[in-house]
Amino acid sequence: MSGPAVDGRRPPGQKPGRRSTAGTLFAAFGTGFLIVYLCAGPRQNRMLPWIVGRGLGLAAYLALAALVLTGTWFSHPWRLSRPVLHPALLLRVHAVLAAGTVALVGGHILAMVADRYAHVGIAGAVVPGASGYRPAAVALGVVAVYLGLAVGGAAALAGRILVGRRWLGIHRLAAATFGLTWFHGVLAGSDTPALRLVYAVSGLAVLGATVTRFVARPPAVRVPQGDHGGHDPSPASSGSLP
Repeated sequence: MSGPAVDGRRPPGQKPGRRSTAGTLFAAFGTGFLIVYLCAGPRQNRMLPWIVGRGLGLAAYLALAALVLTGTWFSHPWRLSRPVLHPALLLRVHAVLAAGTVALVGGHILAMVADRYAHVGIAGAVVPGASGYRPAAVALGVVAVYLGLAVGGAAALAGRILVGRRWLGIHRLAAATFGLTWFHGVLAGSDTPALRLVYAVSGLAVLGATVTRFVARPPAVRVPQGDHGGHDPSPASSGSLP
């Protein structure tokens, strides 16, 4: 959810298809559920609500990581010299991941509220610090949800209420949303030791992409000889963000 735009304008409408969104949800939830089930072991079979909630939470985390990575890559200076996906396809993938992340987060919250052993409750799911289970860690997740809604809402309102580049400043808080989610997952999960590699790899990937997004130099644009009039060789003219 980080910066897929050209010159600060609202990105072209890319509505995720139902099949694409359903496929993303199935793949993300299946991966999260499998990882948690293998880490929990057969002794946790009686704790199905917790396993489902944890699986949905991990799936939402993985979808969010991919979402931030695709958004960051769209406006990354290296994208011009290392094209991985066509911009239109990248936007569609970003939109599908956004829809999938929202659905998975919603399922995770509902599962945690429904699990009477989790001691989260409705209050803990909406009020930071009100959870009976690891209140500080759960509070980070609650704040991350609110921040994520602001980030997504800014993109939805771009070009309507938030004109120009105003929406982009809010949208770039996606990296902060991921950071809060990372700490929430690490501190709130009882199976964190078994998921160290998952958190390490995903966290370093998002951190590396975010840092290089702002410090990397854009590739030089070659100007054909004799064609200097009215041509702006700056990265902004090629569609990247300043």
